[in-house]
Amino acid sequence: MLPTSDYEADVSSAFLTFLRHAAAARQNATAKAESRWLDAASQLHPLDDDSLETLSAALLEQARHGEAIELAAIIAQLDSHRALTHFRLGYVLQMANRHGEAIAAYRRALAIEPTLPRLRSNLAGALMMTGGDLSEQLTLLESAVRDEPCEGDAWTNLTHAYRTGMNLPRALEAGARAMQCSPLSPLAHNNYALALREAQRWAEAEQATKTACAIAPSNTTMRSNLGMLQLMRGDYTNGWSSHEARWDGSAELGGNRPAIPAPTWHGEPLAGKTLLVWGEQGMGDVLQFSRYVPMLADRVHREGGRVIWNSFPQMGALLTRSLGQYVDGYSTGVDLESLRPFDYEIPLLSLPLIFGTRASTIPAAVPYLHADDTASQSWRRRLAGETRLKVGLTWTGSLGHQRNPYRRVGWERYATHLGRLQNVAFYSLQPGADADVAAARAAGLPMTDHTAEFATFDNTAAFVSSLDLVITVCTSAAHLSGALGQRTWVLLDVNPHWVWLLDRRDSPWYPSATLYRQPQFGQWEAPLEAVARDLNALAAEHRAP
Repeated sequence: MLPTSDYEADVSSAFLTFLRHAAAARQNATAKAESRWLDAASQLHPLDDDSLETLSAALLEQARHGEAIELAAIIAQLDSHRALTHFRLGYVLQMANRHGEAIAAYRRALAIEPTLPRLRSNLAGALMMTGGDLSEQLTLLESAVRDEPCEGDAWTNLTHAYRTGMNLPRALEAGARAMQCSPLSPLAHNNYALALREAQRWAEAEQATKTACAIAPSNTTMRSNLGMLQLMRGDYTNGWSSHEARWDGSAELGGNRPAIPAPTWHGEPLAGKTLLVWGEQGMGDVLQFSRYVPMLADRVHREGGRVIWNSFPQMGALLTRSLGQYVDGYSTGVDLESLRPFDYEIPLLSLPLIFGTRASTIPAAVPYLHADDTASQSWRRRLAGETRLKVGLTWTGSLGHQRNPYRRVGWERYATHLGRLQNVAFYSLQPGADADVAAARAAGLPMTDHTAEFATFDNTAAFVSSLDLVITVCTSAAHLSGALGQRTWVLLDVNPHWVWLLDRRDSPWYPSATLYRQPQFGQWEAPLEAVARDLNALAAEHRAP
């Protein structure tokens, strides 16, 4: 008979032991011993497909991934000529987030029975998770929906694959089909919402995301996506609370919140208590939201408490020089547990929620970060011989960021649109981009590169302060320049990071910033033409007597 839940929780180890012996006998070509061990195993649990799948599902539900994988691996060894056994091994490996190993099992199944239901979709999904070849993903998925026109999972994965391949019309078509075929799949609604965002169909995107949340209310990925969309649309009332799901649901942070030995602060009185505020996410986020530290310190000190602050060592002395006077202690690059004693903790990007930030209450006074004056003066002296407009450039964000393929402009486009401008001196702000700088120069974009001298953001801040303008994509340079109060032009894709909001050329977060937006998905021509036109006018104004 099928196992009870108690059995599933305990006696499967004996069942696995018998199967191990059977597998060893198979390897040693001892058919009688193999049969004997399989008979013994079958006394504990049936060996038919449905029963094994039930046991495997129970083990996965109990997070007993090791046993589920071992069970599937032994069955695949014992029944190696069937695609289904290799498929199930791939599946449990995927459920354990071992996608690379799942690919090998799926490929073995594919070699035996290419049209096995869900196989091509799952293999494509594993390839997605490991950065596998996009063309192979598309081939697998397109063949899957050709053979089974209403395989919802395949359409859902196709939505993602087409969007990744910058084919927005196909992504929208696939997303609509996925929802028709799998109306109760939260991932189908979520992936369609992501495609709708690239199409700037904001209301539909939010509705699809809310539907995904309603279907899977405990799924933090859906909740995190909803929060970022709400914030991008300026719905701070709902967005800040939804954004708290980022620690389990976002691609960058999911499951990576540090285990800090103190409760999270939700605004409780702090008389006689110490609060740890700590930097999170990317460098740009720390640069942007450190503006809340003075507000936080003022509140805590008025209540009779203390604030200690920990951030990234890459900041150098920038944060402590600019804001260190407000806190009772500042540190970088240490194990948060070693900072004890403290009574509460809060990540930096939860402060807008604590302060109930709305569009009208964004702390937007700049500069709130200050470069080292001596270093800035040194750079001004070094650049004093340059009479042209001095412009810093970045053309890509972090290569590993999931949104970078959409955000990056590339030096090639800069060379095309800015290379012929007169009275402008360009300087790279792109660290570690020697090859790009050399290629840009060869293509007609003259650029000076001092980034080898930028060991920390403090060094970069001193250099940026000596320039006339920074032109950048959505990356940390935009936030650094904006926080310094430097004139900053930011090039944005149609589905920008939520801090830039929508449909405006200015930023309530950075008064010195001007935003140049794509009009349609993937179209950089118009914003770059506008940048070139405005830069030419600014350079002429700079040269005027």
